[in-house]
Amino acid sequence: MNRSRPLTTAFLALTLATGGSTLAACGNGSETGRNGDDGGTVTSEETMSREDTTRPKEPPPREDTPPREEHTQREENPSPNEPAPQGEREKTAEEAESEPPDPPVTETRSAVVVERIVDGDTIEVSGDGRILPRDTSVTVRLLAIDAPETRDCYSSEATARIQQLLPLGSEVRVERDKDLKDRYDRYLLYVWNEQGEFVNESLVRTGHAKAVLFEPNDKRWPTISQAGETAELNESGLWSACDTEKDTPPPADTPPPTEPPPPTEIPEPDAPEPDSEGTYPPGPPPGPDLDCSDLPGPVAVGSDDPHRLDRDGDGIGCE
Repeated sequence: MNRSRPLTTAFLALTLATGGSTLAACGNGSETGRNGDDGGTVTSEETMSREDTTRPKEPPPREDTPPREEHTQREENPSPNEPAPQGEREKTAEEAESEPPDPPVTETRSAVVVERIVDGDTIEVSGDGRILPRDTSVTVRLLAIDAPETRDCYSSEATARIQQLLPLGSEVRVERDKDLKDRYDRYLLYVWNEQGEFVNESLVRTGHAKAVLFEPNDKRWPTISQAGETAELNESGLWSACDTEKDTPPPADTPPPTEPPPPTEIPEPDAPEPDSEGTYPPGPPPGPDLDCSDLPGPVAVGSDDPHRLDRDGDGIGCE
């Protein structure tokens, strides 16, 4: 038999008795224990208990309210130091006062729809409820212009031109002046078409209408009158095609003159009578020719009769 095996076994037993902690650390994971600081054996359960006491304890989960409800309550009642959510900050009184007010809705302009062309300066439109009645067909007379009337010179050209500028069904912009209507209940307006062209000025500039001021509506008169001067200088449209002097509108009606009173009859002076000596007043001196009808009666002409009043040669004329 081999005697070296009992010696080896004894050596291993001695080693286990003196250095158990080392073998325990390097073993197969068996929890046999290790030497503590006081020289005693410390088990793995005691080691785990000590590690638990050194770690900070986590607070138990709250069971009174769910996390979602807590988040909702925090949003409804934000902390004074907590910033407000993006886009939900309420305006302060100072900020509200510093903001400019909304611009007022103007009552001088509106958009209407063209329904009919009457002539070169008159159309029918449907309003939008601002300047003109809503969904009601009304007659509009273009301000500060005067186009030829029907059957007058250049009337058909003027009507064709306004039809090009304001097609039926197009939406146009209108603007009022001081007086909104004339005595014929027509609306007096300035008109811009869908392309932004000032129709009143355009008709005058091309010679399809004249610039005529209808007071007190003079807001756009400087622009329209300048266009009229240019058209007349260039002899555009009706300025060369028509006799503009005949087309000039007649003056305003004036009351007929009153009949003069009948003339008062002036009594003819009595014919001069000869004085006590039987003589007549002297005749007129030489000058413009006179007749007996110009004298009140007989006159003494003597031998000198410049006016040939003495027909019988007795020295008394007009007897």
